[in-house]
Amino acid sequence: MEEIQAAIIQARGSIYEIGKKTAAVYIKNPILQQFSQLSSQKSDYEEIKALFSEYAPHLIDELQGLADGLSMTLKEAAVQFSGYNMPRPHALGCSAYVDQYHYVRNYDFSPSLYDHCLSFIAPEEAYGSIGYNLQLIGRHDGVNEKGLTIGLHFVSNQGYRKGLSAWTVLRIALDTCETTQQVIDLFKELPHAACYNFSVGDAKGTHAVIEVTPEKVCVLSSRAGLNCVNHFKHSDLEALNRQDMTSSAKREKFLLNTKTSTMSQQELFDLFSDPASPLFFEDYNRLFGTLHTFAYSFKTKQLMTALSRGKRLELNIEDWFTGNNFKVDRLYGEIKKEPIPEG
Repeated sequence: MEEIQAAIIQARGSIYEIGKKTAAVYIKNPILQQFSQLSSQKSDYEEIKALFSEYAPHLIDELQGLADGLSMTLKEAAVQFSGYNMPRPHALGCSAYVDQYHYVRNYDFSPSLYDHCLSFIAPEEAYGSIGYNLQLIGRHDGVNEKGLTIGLHFVSNQGYRKGLSAWTVLRIALDTCETTQQVIDLFKELPHAACYNFSVGDAKGTHAVIEVTPEKVCVLSSRAGLNCVNHFKHSDLEALNRQDMTSSAKREKFLLNTKTSTMSQQELFDLFSDPASPLFFEDYNRLFGTLHTFAYSFKTKQLMTALSRGKRLELNIEDWFTGNNFKVDRLYGEIKKEPIPEG
């Protein structure tokens, strides 16, 4: 087994200072070199600035804080960390279940393309949120101070075009939205680069799966719980699914045949995080291994999260957002050691 870690950032105050504090945590993180190589140097900073100015102007200040903390220019930070006009993402798998009481999901990918960072932030300029970082300012998943919870699920690169990455639009939603309907309205306005599903729920019990393409946004809603995996179910979008949907369909079938609606938050967390579960994967060589589990209760405001095979972090988010930091600064987990390639 190999150890996996995630640094925990707890930051309050101006979004600029939060950016600088984030930079201090990342300054020795090898993922920075990968973002430098992946980012499109053709990205137009003025396009990024105009887009953020309209929907999330505070993120420009966060990028400035990152830039100052990493000894970069604002333009360089925007090109590398804004999530705008990025290369096509690799295939990945994520599974989620959401109903009026609970949200739970796994993030499955490769540890070599993982930020290894969980941020607790309370900025003055936006809603505070808790979530796993992706490309520094983006998020894989998270919950904000209003109880809005959301996660991303890659579908395909069909129709890929210049636009915002899913992890950036997810962050904008956490920063600016209180309800599921507000997220739906926002996603219908933002320019999306690729095809993704988003599992989302709010404190009022409203939940949905938002199916997003660069051209169209469709919404699946139900009074009952909803499962979200890695393929579109709306008939208008089915043609955009990836060619091989075997894993996604198999996970959905398992969830449909499991009495998730009767489970407690603890039971749901165990269902997703147990290495013996059909929802837990360890094919890290093929970008399909479970890296973390994230669960939230809309009623009790309890957050549960853990890295693969790791000890669970559990807390009431209201307690943190009222100003009470905790003493844990890192999460630990384990993944199956990848074999050394022959050659």
